[in-house]
Amino acid sequence: MHSAKLLEILASHNRFWSSGRLEAGVDRDVLPACLRQVDAKEVVVIKGVRRCGKSTLMAQIIRALLARGEAPTAILRVNLEEPLFAPEYGADLLEQIYRLWRERVQPEGRCLLFLDEVQNIPGWERWVRGRTATEDLKVFVTGSSSQLLSREVGAKLTGRQVSFEVFPLSFPEYLRFKGIGAITPLEYAAGKAATRRRLADYLQYGGFPEVVLKEAVEDKELLLKSYFEDLLYRAGHRGPP
Repeated sequence: MHSAKLLEILASHNRFWSSGRLEAGVDRDVLPACLRQVDAKEVVVIKGVRRCGKSTLMAQIIRALLARGEAPTAILRVNLEEPLFAPEYGADLLEQIYRLWRERVQPEGRCLLFLDEVQNIPGWERWVRGRTATEDLKVFVTGSSSQLLSREVGAKLTGRQVSFEVFPLSFPEYLRFKGIGAITPLEYAAGKAATRRRLADYLQYGGFPEVVLKEAVEDKELLLKSYFEDLLYRAGHRGPP
């Protein structure tokens, strides 16, 4: 891919380079544990079912880094589901992205690389292992649980990784998404009918973040149907182990 076009794509994925800010929604419970790994040498693997909030969690990590004073250009987020990348999927694409970033955007110092949906890149593990061994680079990756099995990834990264599994929202997270903080026993007693309605909604429609944010029942059901069909289709077309 031509360098000018690639740089344009990267800039669109990383608008915080110029603004210094990133909107990333309501913090997930696993965020503090992920942030404790920022200064460790291991690759951080964030895995989970599709649509559970992995990309949002990655954005929340970046937001926290910006808030603590990390230079915006020292952070690179790459969406590997970008359609323009599809013809070039492979470790060579990662190398081209990394080299362009280092040459044009952040030539010196420690950098933090966030690779979203990394399972789309064959051989990504070897590239990440090589770059983290030779460069001042911290790497976070996200991907689906089925394709980022701990044993498999751990073997390819020679044990130099820590993994976090992201699930749909827990009920406390669901309440925060609805703008409700922790409920004390007194608040529960005063409004237990409303809390029971929220719990019934959570039990019926689950905790997928985009579903939780929908208000209309028809929209929730349509989105859940789409998720089910997507997961079923992908399971049915998965290649041999």
